[in-house]
Amino acid sequence: MQVKDWKNTRIYKVNHTLEVKERSQNKQSRITFDMGIGCLSKEGSIQRIFTKENYRINSQLPNDHHIRLVCDLEQALYPLVIEVSPYENYERIPAFGLWKNDWWKKSEEVLKNKYEGDFAENLRNQYREMMETEEKLKQKIQEEAFWRLYFLGISEEQKEKSCRWNILKAGTLYFQGAVQTAIKENEVFSRYTGIPELWEDNFTENLNRLLKIKKNTPLFLTAEKLNADCTVTAHWEKNTGKLLAKAADVKVYSIDQEYSYSEKIEINFHSISMREITHPRSFSFQLSEKEEDI
Repeated sequence: MQVKDWKNTRIYKVNHTLEVKERSQNKQSRITFDMGIGCLSKEGSIQRIFTKENYRINSQLPNDHHIRLVCDLEQALYPLVIEVSPYENYERIPAFGLWKNDWWKKSEEVLKNKYEGDFAENLRNQYREMMETEEKLKQKIQEEAFWRLYFLGISEEQKEKSCRWNILKAGTLYFQGAVQTAIKENEVFSRYTGIPELWEDNFTENLNRLLKIKKNTPLFLTAEKLNADCTVTAHWEKNTGKLLAKAADVKVYSIDQEYSYSEKIEINFHSISMREITHPRSFSFQLSEKEEDI
């Protein structure tokens, strides 16, 4: 489905919930934030301007000093400009070098004004390494549930559709499924359902390690003892292709129901904003990318 540009920044409410069950224990966390998406199109390039605000963990600002630092370094990634195709598929990050310089300067201000010590500086350097190249930055952001969901194309009917999803620290599951679509008045609805295409050995080994289950014991989880499913739903305006809502529900669980991992994320259109974006320099990359990388 082709997407027409919109005039004002569209604000989406993002709700991301994780729940892990380990025998009789249940652990849950909920992350919410606002994601603004604006448009910039020129010279045949279609770009989306992403801004992230109002980040909350369990409805509160992070209390832990280290978690706050991580959140501040993540926040310095924005505004983030991503070039997309007419069908809203990920293409590239334009003028990556200038973006990286901007991030370094903003992260320097974060440490200068709010943090000190080796831990803060080492964490900042780790982020720098993770974003050393455009490909590394792409890999990093696509590990986040929002980006996996946003760029998962399910607007057209497909009998075979792959979907990759990162599960905590266990690794990546590759789902295989199908997409069904329906049109109701001026909206297009899609639904994807998938099951694991293959359980990789390192995934099950990591899962057992995280659950502290020893190998060669009756409790050790193998592919035969696990099940999983992935459901993604979405709907758009039919005439413009503008996203109205998108959600993913991913579950991994042992057949005996002793262990389970559940991840739900919802992206819902909330409103439009006419507020001017605070870093317009970031969006003139293509005209001025002569600055040397750090």
